[in-house]
Amino acid sequence: MATLALRTGKEIMHNAGWVLDENEEACYIDIVNDDDNKSDVDDENRVYSQWNNLPDLVLEQVFTYLKPRERYYASLVCKQWHRAFYLPTVWNNFLVDDCTLTRQKYNYYSGWQYCLDHMRTQNCLARIGRHLRGLEFRPEISFNNIYQFMTLLTWSISRGLEPDGPKDMKGMGARIRSLVYIFPCNMAQANDPEGIKLFGTGGQLLKGLKDLLSKLTNLRTLKLVDFVLERYEAKHLLDEVLDACCTKMRVLNLVNVTSLHCPIMHVGLFLNLQELTISPQNIDDDVLMLLADTKLKHLHLLQNCYTISYLAISHCSVKAWRMVKRDNPGLKVHLRLESLVDGEVVFQPEAPVYSITYRTPKTMIHPDTVIKMVDHYKNTLTIYGFEMLPKFSSPKSFHNRIDSLMLLMCRQCYNLHTLVIREKVSTSTVLLIARTAKNLRRLHVRRFATIIRCDWPRHPEWSDEFHIWLRRSCRTYETVEREVSQILGYKWHFLSDQEFKSVTLDVKNEW
Repeated sequence: MATLALRTGKEIMHNAGWVLDENEEACYIDIVNDDDNKSDVDDENRVYSQWNNLPDLVLEQVFTYLKPRERYYASLVCKQWHRAFYLPTVWNNFLVDDCTLTRQKYNYYSGWQYCLDHMRTQNCLARIGRHLRGLEFRPEISFNNIYQFMTLLTWSISRGLEPDGPKDMKGMGARIRSLVYIFPCNMAQANDPEGIKLFGTGGQLLKGLKDLLSKLTNLRTLKLVDFVLERYEAKHLLDEVLDACCTKMRVLNLVNVTSLHCPIMHVGLFLNLQELTISPQNIDDDVLMLLADTKLKHLHLLQNCYTISYLAISHCSVKAWRMVKRDNPGLKVHLRLESLVDGEVVFQPEAPVYSITYRTPKTMIHPDTVIKMVDHYKNTLTIYGFEMLPKFSSPKSFHNRIDSLMLLMCRQCYNLHTLVIREKVSTSTVLLIARTAKNLRRLHVRRFATIIRCDWPRHPEWSDEFHIWLRRSCRTYETVEREVSQILGYKWHFLSDQEFKSVTLDVKNEW
């Protein structure tokens, strides 16, 4: 449907042309109809489509898939689609990248480049600026275009706030509730053997962003990712945001504000903050003390591929976490690692950790890690697992596999309800996990990594009946799926590798 909207709009633009009026003073768009079109219009037997009668909810969804230029083309189809151009959901997110509202300009040294077209940008903001609800900046190499866009938007908002400001700028940016800025901090070349070279933002680009944030007084969501600032810049990063929306901010995402240890104290001063995502090198005991006095419900400690090694990051003290649990008993902590190399999450002893998730193809499960995790979080842990297919070979021997570790977790962590297993286990282990974890609701296991075998030594507490059931039920994948489905209460099956790729541990869906 989105393709149809774009094609129909472009056909109109193709038939349209700039025509001078009789006084040769003005230009207007004239839709030229040929004789064939006239005959079609006069045909009484012609059947017309009903695309113009689509409900607003459907049109909003269609327009969200289109780029701004394509939305404009679609708005030329009919009056109904023109009205849909201004529907609220259509402008929930406005993506600004290297080519947004730009034109090609030839540079003698660099060749053709995309440069921001100020006239087009100003006209665009005049038409949709008051309807924007979200901004997303994703530069790749053209940082100057992003800077100029932010500067122009800041100027437009300021002009709209003036008593005698232009009418088309009144209310500019007043509806913006979210801002996302993901900085491409890795400046390594494709042929660079080292792979990663981090360069942070700052200077005029950072100043332009802070000026814009000072004008957005209704922000509810702010996400600043991979800025890699110097310490003196990071400590004042949120000054304008705190002043503009201290009581309105609900979701704050600060990932790799700095590469080294630098606590960001401002995060504890947003009184009504509900969700905070931050890198572990940017918190300490003092930050936790401030968070304890807020209404924060979810604290995500996120490490990605640009975060320094977990061995170089110190955890917060046990005393600080105990005070947080006392003053903010509803707080839930989530540990997550996203990286393409081997790594480990930074464990926080005594923290109320509810989920530990990995998106790392090279990280294996180690016994000391699982034992430490069970020791710290056995009373709170509810979600544990790995996303992505592994890029290593799992051991085949029972004593070297993770079977006993997974069963230990299920026995000790009695609140566990989501478990994702991607390494080699046996079918008997899958059955024992389903029987042992009393609160388990979601179990994801790779069929390719599951061995049809009953290699568990008999436990003294097992009855003869249970042992016979275990040995008989683990002989085929089908019998295991049938037994696990009966235990969990829904139709359960092993996942193919293709299905496992789509598994995502979305902690938010569990709230």
